[in-house]
Amino acid sequence: MSAFLIETYIVRTDMQPEFMPLLDKFLAFKSEHPDLFDGLKSWHLYKQEIGTPAGMYIEMWEFESLPEMDEVNGRVFGDPEMKAIQTAFHSLVEPATFNASIWRPVA
Repeated sequence: MSAFLIETYIVRTDMQPEFMPLLDKFLAFKSEHPDLFDGLKSWHLYKQEIGTPAGMYIEMWEFESLPEMDEVNGRVFGDPEMKAIQTAFHSLVEPATFNASIWRPVA
């Protein structure tokens, strides 16, 4: 049964111009390194348009299982280029808004 890593965050107002180029860099990296992402069933990014807090991003990473999630994350975030992308990403996010949780389907 699938496991979902859900991350929510708000990009700092003064850093919003840097967010899309960094997202493009991540998407290019993901496309150029499919072997690192082997086992990731899906990845989606959404932006909240209505609701509180306004402008919240929601990332959904879908894996086959929790052990698969650990394995894929170890490969992906062990890569030096991805580590640099991740460090840059966290510099754009309002720290108090970042949340990560793991979800499993029920029905």
